Amino acid sequence: MNLKLSAIFLGLTLVVACQSTSKAPDWYLNPVATSGASLIAVGEAASLDKAKQKAMSALNQQLWTEVKSKGLSRNIANDINGQEHYQQLNDFSVNTKTSAVVLNGVVFSKAQQVGSTFYVEAVVDKAKVRTQLLADIESYNQQAQFELDSLPRVDPLLWWLKNVDVSSLERSMASRLSMLVALSPAGSSRPDNLIPALKEKVAEVHAGIKVAIAAKPNDQWMKKSVTAHFTDFDIQVVDGPSSNFSHQLILDTDWRKNYISDMYISTVQVNLILKNQSGITLASNEIIANANSVTSYERADEGASRRFSAELKEQDFWKALGL
Repeated sequence: MNLKLSAIFLGLTLVVACQSTSKAPDWYLNPVATSGASLIAVGEAASLDKAKQKAMSALNQQLWTEVKSKGLSRNIANDINGQEHYQQLNDFSVNTKTSAVVLNGVVFSKAQQVGSTFYVEAVVDKAKVRTQLLADIESYNQQAQFELDSLPRVDPLLWWLKNVDVSSLERSMASRLSMLVALSPAGSSRPDNLIPALKEKVAEVHAGIKVAIAAKPNDQWMKKSVTAHFTDFDIQVVDGPSSNFSHQLILDTDWRKNYISDMYISTVQVNLILKNQSGITLASNEIIANANSVTSYERADEGASRRFSAELKEQDFWKALGL
């Protein structure tokens, strides 16, 4: 009997021991709260690297929490049946879906393995985050200033194509500025932001681009196709060389026709030549298109012209022009 009791007691002891060794550390269960000087977060995973990644992700969430906490909170009073009801609304200037910042200077102050699970604690000084944000902001401003300074030396269309997508840079700058405000002491000066100036200049340059398309009378279908592609980018197409234009696109075509086995075959070789207002060639490319018809060369010509239009789309319009 005593032997059975001893066995039961030993079994219970082992169970308790296993449970105690599989318990998460106290510092993980009761993490230190983020302070005014540091961001602190914890993470757990089946491997040390993944636990660190989760802690880093939690730090980024802490950072966004800091940003959101700076949002404006307002109460709206409504009178319903003689009773006042309050509704709280929070106004946040930052979209929390914006890509997270890759934090530098993170210290993993604690790391512990319990069973097959790894636990870590990550800490980063807010001052270091502010320094990083300022460096990012300065880098974005330098990018914008470089593009603004280079405009007088670059063709407007080429410059616009390079800078047409300012939205990504604009979002990155806005998120960094918002984080910086949230992590900086009250009354701190706000860094310069040159992205709006770049965005305004991009719109101004775009408005000044006017393209004249030179094409032979029998190439009007292809001219309409090219015009449609420019229109998709909101670029003005003007008629004739006498018009005021900033660029000229020449469609230099060479048509070849063959009649083989009751088939009318049309092949067109199109040399696309893009020039600026001074007549200097900026880009060129060659597209060959062909088609056949059982009725006439006219139908075959139409088919070749349609094939040319399809090539513009398949090659990407700007690449098809040689840019």
